Amino acid sequence: MKTEAELWKDIKRKTASEVHWTRIEARVGAGVPDINGAFQRSSNGRQMGIEIWCELKVCKTKRYKTAGLWRPAQIAWQTARSKYCATLWNLVSHPQAGVVKIYNGSRLAGLWDDETGEFPPDQTLEYGTTWSAFLDLAAARAFGE
Repeated sequence: MKTEAELWKDIKRKTASEVHWTRIEARVGAGVPDINGAFQRSSNGRQMGIEIWCELKVCKTKRYKTAGLWRPAQIAWQTARSKYCATLWNLVSHPQAGVVKIYNGSRLAGLWDDETGEFPPDQTLEYGTTWSAFLDLAAARAFGE
């Protein structure tokens, strides 16, 4: 997915039956992530609602690196919010490799200036796969697992 719009369309299309998504407009506030979603998962025999925030990014370089992808307002928002919210995510598409690398917002400090591309993601999904593994990861984080 070569653009954030393509990444958004893929996520929305493949998860529409289980996630209620809202695309956030830039005028809402500086640094607020691109999309907000809500879905349900079971924990200890009962259904629980989970809310997630996702910042969408595309690494357009041949060699994967994330340095420079975030604006200062985005870094500030995620740094403040991740102190209270475990379900804040950065989804970084790398068209050259055909993958989306996923990082929890609490780890943005190590990610935003990574010139080497070696900062380990929480999860990597290949293009064409479902987003189920990501939703499971987000649910596990919400449940404190």
